[in-house]
Amino acid sequence: MTLRSLRGKVAVVGLGETEYYKRGESEDPEFKLALRAIIAACDDAGISPKQLDGFASFSNDRSDPSRLAAALGCKELRFSNMQWGGGGGGGSAAVGSAAAAIAGGLSDCVVVFRALAQGQFGRFGQGPRRNTISGDF
Repeated sequence: MTLRSLRGKVAVVGLGETEYYKRGESEDPEFKLALRAIIAACDDAGISPKQLDGFASFSNDRSDPSRLAAALGCKELRFSNMQWGGGGGGGSAAVGSAAAAIAGGLSDCVVVFRALAQGQFGRFGQGPRRNTISGDF
């Protein structure tokens, strides 16, 4: 059996977050919240956001990695991943995907992020409303 380990190959080096708001009270759109949290994580890690070449998120995050990369001035986007499902483990799965991308040589510096501003779109986890384009239920 081959021993597989990420020890010495990848590391979590920074953490960033924005202020938390009650539902509907954020003045900033989700995209701006994502940018602010990513910049804070890069500051914590002591790196420039321009060094990022990968983005991983979960649960249908609306902040598109190609837009984030452009807004942050990233030189290259080599990896992008969205973890679906997970039964509450989507954040951990996104971290695992980022680690695999680095260990596998797909990317050098991946940020795992999630932005959510519930008052701007529907409630998180809320099903479709009646008479939607999906049909009547």
